[in-house]
Parts: sequence; structure tokens; C-alpha cells
Amino acid sequence: SRHLITPRERIRALADDGRLVEHDAFSPSPHLARHGIAAQDDDGIVCATVRVGGVQVEVAAQDPGFLRGSVGERHGGKIIAAIARARAARCPLLLFAASGGVRLHEANAGEIALARALRALVDARADGIVTLAIGVADVFGGMSVVAAACNRLALTPRARLGLSGPRVIESVRGRGEMDAADTAAVDALFGAAARIATGLADGIDDDAGAQRGWIARQRARSWSFAADILDAQARLQSPDAAEPSPVAIAFERDRAVLLAFHGEVDAGALASVDAQLIALPPDVRGLLIVEDSRGHDVSAAAERAGLSRHLAHHALVLGLLRARGVRIVGVVDGVGHSAAFFANALQADALFALPASRIIAMEPQALARVIGIDAGALAQAIDTDPLLGHSVRHFAAIGALTLVDRLGDAH
Repeated sequence: SRHLITPRERIRALADDGRLVEHDAFSPSPHLARHGIAAQDDDGIVCATVRVGGVQVEVAAQDPGFLRGSVGERHGGKIIAAIARARAARCPLLLFAASGGVRLHEANAGEIALARALRALVDARADGIVTLAIGVADVFGGMSVVAAACNRLALTPRARLGLSGPRVIESVRGRGEMDAADTAAVDALFGAAARIATGLADGIDDDAGAQRGWIARQRARSWSFAADILDAQARLQSPDAAEPSPVAIAFERDRAVLLAFHGEVDAGALASVDAQLIALPPDVRGLLIVEDSRGHDVSAAAERAGLSRHLAHHALVLGLLRARGVRIVGVVDGVGHSAAFFANALQADALFALPASRIIAMEPQALARVIGIDAGALAQAIDTDPLLGHSVRHFAAIGALTLVDRLGDAH
């Protein structure tokens, strides 16, 4: 088995004298019974306050044995609460990451919860909280972005990390692009050793002693939110990019407008946009993000480029602007698609949408495969189901955004 111990065992092994105070232990999902799935009391994540080397640490440990550690509404809410406790106590936050990403059985609520967790983590970093992640199993989808947004990420030898997993790439691009059954090829792209070689993560043994030492070393480092983001921008922006991104910043009085991506969002486009955002004049007090894209680039090349890291960096750049006093407003004018939306407009302080717009957590065929729903029922759900539907009216109904008739009404 890839998963050697349970989340509680992992936390106890890390904690001084094995002592922990667990939070929100009873938080079962209310959305799984209709799919014939028995809810788990902790919703696949254990959150606890512990002491590590005499220092308080807030820990959230995901359970890959329950729906692949996927993030639903309650699961994401527990991460947000752990971040809030870390900020209140001025202590480090540690994520034991082991997740396939957003739980598609409750896709809309799960995506909102995980996006809010990402924003909370970014704001905690801006507030000087040390945020750490250790990948202990597969870390894919939006959770890979959250892990990469931490001050530092480490991976155990059995961990794999990526935005689009091997099966997703194979289904979108074909077996010539990625053969999900080719273990060697998959590990060469997603495996811990590959990710460590690119500098995305540190290597760490799946051993509590090694992890305690790593945590102590990260705590002792001097972290600077703004300086760290500027350093990351210099590393991520290729000096020999073939051509500038078509995505640009426009200006309306004291507000900047990040124009829609339209096509697939890739590492090069993000690096170009983030350079422009960092260079915004100090008199800019607002940023309007216009969201419309075909989603993020799903390809082996995107994974080699470390798209999770680029999307995490984009969320951190937005957090840097927020820390500078810039109010960020998002508006969906077309399609809000997958991680391209998750790390962009869904990170805004306020979110709006034009009524005809759509939000897509994952394409219908993938949704059908994961949750086991037939084509007819899926077609109806995409139109009418508040958790699976693509219409922005469903997001408005659960309070995630406000409907407006035109772009100018977003404020």
C-alpha cells in the first residue's frame, strides 16, 4: 500500500509525547448519501493542535483512503479553520497533503471551499505565518496548488504531485502524450524524485523524526512575504520567452483590469501576467479580473513546467496586491474553468458573474467517470443540480458570487 499509516497516527507520531487536541472531528459531508456513499465522520481530514519540539503547530492531515483525500465542502472548511487557528495563535501551519483535488460528487461546493482555503493560506503567509506542506501520497488537482503555495513543500519518496494527473492527461491528449499505465513514465514526471530535482520540493523521509527536524529548520528560516514572491517571480519568468502573453493589463482611472485569458492558461502566460501585476503603479487601488478561458493547459509539457507552482505563485501575487491595499474584484464573463478559475478570479475579494456565464470544475465526461452517472442524468444535473450544475445561478444560490447584467456593475 502507498499509505502506511492513518492521519491520526501520523499526527501522533509527530507530536511531542503523542499528544494532540483534535478539532471538528465530527464533520461528515451532507452531500454523499445521494450518491450511495457512506460519509466519514471526519470527512477525510484530521485537524489538530500539537506541540512539536515544544512549539505549537496547527496540523491538517488528509486521508487518501477516503475518496482519495478529495476536498469537499466540510473538508475544505476544516482546512480554513486550521489556518485561522494558526493565525490567531501566531504559530506554524502544517499540511500533510494526500488528495486527488476537489471532490466531484460535490464539485461546486468543494471548489469554493478549496479556493477559500487557498486564499486564507496566502493571507496567512502575508501575515507572517509559516505555512508548510508535506506530500505523503498523491497530491493532484487544486490541492497541488495549495501545497505549492506554502512557504515550503516537501515530498516523501512515495508521493506524487501534479495539477493534471496521468489519467486526466491520457483522456484529454491520448496515450501518445501520457500512458497512465506506464509506471516509469508517470514517476519520471510526477514522482517525488522528479519534483525534487526541479526545486519544487524538498525530499524528506516518511519518518516522524525527519519531519520534526525539517519543520524546525523551516521555522528557523527568515521568511519575507514580498521578497519571497519577488524571488519566485525571477525564477519562474523565463528570460528567453518566445513571445509575450496576449493577456494584458488595462487601466480605468485608479483601477487595473486583468483581461480574460480566453485560451488555455499555461506557465508562460501566468509568468507574463504576474510580472505585469507586480509592476502595477502604487496609485492603483483596485484590480478587476475578467474571467473567461478554456481552463488550464492539460499536458505533459505543462506538468514538466510545474503548472501547479505557477498557479500557486499567481494566487500569491494576488495576495501581495491585497497586502498592498488593492481591492480585487472578479467577474466571470464567459467561462470559469477548472484551476485557471480557481487560482484567478475565485481568489478575488468579491466575485460577480454575467447570467449567461458558466463555471466548470471538470468536463462532463470526466465528471461522469468519477461519480458514476449516466449521460442522461448528467446532462440534467449540469443544468439543474446545485452541486454539479455549470450555470452561475447555482453559485449565486449558495452565496459564492453575485449576478450582474454587465461588467460595469461589478464593484
